Amino acid sequence: MGALILIGFLFLLIGLAVLIYGAVSAVRQSRELARQVGATGTVVDLVKRVFNPGSSGVYCPVVEFTTASGQAVRFESQFGTMPATHQVGQTVAVRYEVADPHKAEVDSATSHWFVPGCTIAMGLGFLVLGGSLFVIGIIVLAGSNR
Repeated sequence: MGALILIGFLFLLIGLAVLIYGAVSAVRQSRELARQVGATGTVVDLVKRVFNPGSSGVYCPVVEFTTASGQAVRFESQFGTMPATHQVGQTVAVRYEVADPHKAEVDSATSHWFVPGCTIAMGLGFLVLGGSLFVIGIIVLAGSNR
């Protein structure tokens, strides 16, 4: 049953690597949010995007807002939903970079924390699975040596 110990150890390593990547991603996201400025925008259109052939696709809001300096900006959100959660005419919070206002996004927890959160959750899952397999392998190995 040394295979269980080996597999458990590999899963622990994978989990640790994925967890570290998720933590680094969360720190990057936090720093990026600190550099951005908030504004209020209006949804002016919904664009249907199909990322995988055969899927029904998602609706991404197109938002217009005005920067603190008075520049009008229009952008398409990188995050969409099916069914559409936004409506044309709806007011939404927006975050953008002062140096490049076209690098904007609808200000939502999903758009900011979905990827880091999923990555951290996957890393923790691998750690739990790897730790369980590792412990079970040691218990089985100890029981077979009696």
